[in-house]
Amino acid sequence: MITKDVKLINQELDFPINTGRKTFKFLSQFRELWRFRELAIELFWTYLKLRYVGSVLGFIWTMLNPILYIVTYWIVFTCIVRMGLPDYPLYLIPGFLAWNFTFASLISASESILNSQYLITKISFPIEILTLASIAVNLFDFFVALILYLMAVVILPPTLPITALALPLVVMLQVLLTLGMALLAACVSVFFRDIPKLIPVLGTMVFFLTPIFYPLNIVPEPFQFLIKLNPMTHVITLYHDILYYRIWPDYLTLGSVFLIAIIFLIIGYWVFDRKRHTLAELC
Repeated sequence: MITKDVKLINQELDFPINTGRKTFKFLSQFRELWRFRELAIELFWTYLKLRYVGSVLGFIWTMLNPILYIVTYWIVFTCIVRMGLPDYPLYLIPGFLAWNFTFASLISASESILNSQYLITKISFPIEILTLASIAVNLFDFFVALILYLMAVVILPPTLPITALALPLVVMLQVLLTLGMALLAACVSVFFRDIPKLIPVLGTMVFFLTPIFYPLNIVPEPFQFLIKLNPMTHVITLYHDILYYRIWPDYLTLGSVFLIAIIFLIIGYWVFDRKRHTLAELC
């Protein structure tokens, strides 16, 4: 009798018990991902090695590539091009590195499932691991580049500000935002095969609508609203605040980035979860 009453209430309200089921499903899928953690680690190292197959220097490129970028920008925007900001490379490089991480992650995520058909058809595992592993590779590169940048700031004047202690929080928020967008890109790319080709084009356009090379306050007022619609604008602003302007992150900006990241993560996970079986079939 009690069981029937509970079922009847559930049918009428369709909220408390279903919410519990969704929570249980999420926890169950998280445990499933944890169970396949060794596969995720193996995929991470495989993707990392494949990037340097046939290369003489191999993993040295992981450090050499960002070093060349940092040195080039430092020379160009210190000795050749003047942007009107003191120590301009300190402004440019953090934003560029952050943008490059998210942009590269979206490109690799959009191809992560399409390029792993052989694996999906032979092994049963949570296919989001493919996307997570591809993001992890770009995150590794980002960490290496960021550490090299911080070392350069420590060696060269001005010294590293105390506000850099907020850097892990900002990186975490960006990773959450990137993860949500990447899951969405990985899923949609299976249905629309042009997405991996479209992302670099759109990325180049959005790059110039993000205050990486220029501060937001020099943009004419009517266009500032358009630029602020770009979620990466707020992420880049946080990097500039703590590493260049040497001020603690604004609580409103932090809250906005956190809210945007959670929304993208929920949408990305929800879409991916609803289509996970279809993804395997289409591949």
